[in-house]
Amino acid sequence: MNIKIRENEFEGKSIDLAFDEAIQYYGVSPEEISFEVIQQPKKGFLGIGNKNAVIKAFLNENYLKNKMNEFLSSILKHFDGDFEYSIIFQGKNILVRMDGDGLGKLIGKYGRTIGAMQHILSIYINRLSSTKIDVNLDVGEYRRKKKEKIYEIVENAINRLSENNDRIELAPMFSYERRIVHEYVRREYPHLETESVGLEPYRKVVIKLSKSHIKA
Repeated sequence: MNIKIRENEFEGKSIDLAFDEAIQYYGVSPEEISFEVIQQPKKGFLGIGNKNAVIKAFLNENYLKNKMNEFLSSILKHFDGDFEYSIIFQGKNILVRMDGDGLGKLIGKYGRTIGAMQHILSIYINRLSSTKIDVNLDVGEYRRKKKEKIYEIVENAINRLSENNDRIELAPMFSYERRIVHEYVRREYPHLETESVGLEPYRKVVIKLSKSHIKA
């Protein structure tokens, strides 16, 4: 994982002692800190020219995972249900998968609760890190099923496109749903263009034939 949080240099007579300094400074468990050796300790002749060990230490994935666990647990205790979840790091992305009983309340009407929870988790984790991290929350595979439904909506809309009807407006969507539409059309239909129009919460995606295709 290429995320380094609160990176600082520490030194000591040995690498272990330098690492102990880092633990005291951050106030976390050893498993939550990673480090790189900047300088090995060196003993000079007759004590002259001695050099301390120098390391560059930073909070790591375990720190983020533990903080995410604490924060998510504090949210879930306000919901009735028996929930299980996993936190998976994929580079600079965090995937939170949830399952269990009572998932309907976590998803909410039209997916509003799961959308709000993902937004809150993203704000929280990005306040801890100086590196931009994307958080994706999937409750009972709702996101996967929702994505498949959006693909179906897009396909139906594209089938209605023609030279005389060269643009189709989709119904208003959440921002993450619009992003799915943009990415899908760009990947599967390079001769088409998409744009988001309107103001929240009524912002929608327009799918249209590209100008070069119309001219051809």
